[in-house]
Amino acid sequence: MQSSPAGVKLRIHVKPLSRENRLTSEPDGTLVMHVAAPPTKGKANREIIKWLAHKLRTPSSMLQMISGFHSDTKVILIVGMTPTEIAAKLEIPQ
Repeated sequence: MQSSPAGVKLRIHVKPLSRENRLTSEPDGTLVMHVAAPPTKGKANREIIKWLAHKLRTPSSMLQMISGFHSDTKVILIVGMTPTEIAAKLEIPQ
């Protein structure tokens, strides 16, 4: 996680076509998002935003994918929350 003037940037590695949607943290600190949706026509991207918004208890309009639209590594901008709040709600190390 990285704070910026616009909000908090969350960098995640995505594994589409998983059994369930979940977020894990690797020993090296890498965040891995397992997504059930396929990586076609933006389905996985939409599912990531929807899932994160639900877990963070915030409207999906407060989240924006700013890079990685067609990549395994995505950067999500989260507005209106601190890194501490995000880490607590997603149950990840800060």
